[in-house]
Amino acid sequence: MNAVTVVHPAYPFNGDDFGLFLDQVPGAMVHLGVAEPAAGVHGVPHSPDFAADERAIGIGVRATAGFLSNRLDALA
Repeated sequence: MNAVTVVHPAYPFNGDDFGLFLDQVPGAMVHLGVAEPAAGVHGVPHSPDFAADERAIGIGVRATAGFLSNRLDALA
């Protein structure tokens, strides 16, 4: 069984043209949480002290691949 968690970030997404791009083509944007507060990694994009917990990258890749696989199976 697959589960999806939707998290609404505490800060607004702004200054990004991706929303305008999605007016023209189908797509989606997801937020991959990359923070690790205990290590001082806050993961807020476009901030001067941006850093990411790189362990999140593998999780994001597997989640995206699983999502796309599921969607492609639904089209078959």
